[in-house]
Amino acid sequence: MGGTRRFSLLALSLALVLPFVLSGCGAKSEPTGASVHLYPLSVRDADGHLVSLRARPKSIVVAGDASIALAAALKLPVTRVGTGSGELDLALIRRLKPQLALVGSGITKVSVAQARALGAAVYVVPDQTLGGIEQALSDASLLAGVPLRGRAERTRLAEGREAVRTALANVEPVRVFIDLGHFTTASDSSFIGNVIGEAGGIDVAGPDAQEGPFPLKRLRRLKPEVLVIGSNSRLTLAKLRSNPSTRWLPAVHSGRLVRIDLQLLEPGPTVVDGLRELAAALHPDAFN
Repeated sequence: MGGTRRFSLLALSLALVLPFVLSGCGAKSEPTGASVHLYPLSVRDADGHLVSLRARPKSIVVAGDASIALAAALKLPVTRVGTGSGELDLALIRRLKPQLALVGSGITKVSVAQARALGAAVYVVPDQTLGGIEQALSDASLLAGVPLRGRAERTRLAEGREAVRTALANVEPVRVFIDLGHFTTASDSSFIGNVIGEAGGIDVAGPDAQEGPFPLKRLRRLKPEVLVIGSNSRLTLAKLRSNPSTRWLPAVHSGRLVRIDLQLLEPGPTVVDGLRELAAALHPDAFN
């Protein structure tokens, strides 16, 4: 009995002391309720920059599709201050005086630095991979003061990815060319390329896909087994088979032309729906 009592006292002591030890080491667990004090807090963005806030932001601005999608998923009131690439609207930022800005990775580093000089905490979204979007859901929700919404959205995305990964565990990847319109495409290092990879495909465009139509002579050498096109594309198998430049592509010869809403493949929390749809189209037997 004495040994058991001493063990219980020791366990109780550790339970009381451990949280203080962790906080002294800088650890910060995710909040589980509205009453938990979040701030001050810091997270690192896509550029490795430490983004810090001392209080919940009263004004938030965004630039880029991924940032807008994150804000929508987290139900944040925001103002748009730029597109997904190029410069930010610094005049508008100066007028709004936002405490937080969520911007896409395509925004220039100079423009990001200028926005920070105006007093905004700028978080550059890691919008090139599905894993990056998962991380952004946690980071952005913490910065905005809505961690439970972020946790729910991240869980949905993570579970969707895991379900696809499990379904494809025993299948061989297929060679894919995605046509974004007039044979323009996305490199395998782009966000869409990352989605293709997780959907059980190999983006044959590789890392060097340039702007403009992909050379059809090169595409024939790459021998894609599946062609993915937008749901609104006017391309048809009949047209591809009547074109001497495309008729002998393996995907055309076998009739593997997949239509998908390309908006579902854009960076954001809803991409999990596009991932599932694309994976099922590339590997229908794995999802039967």
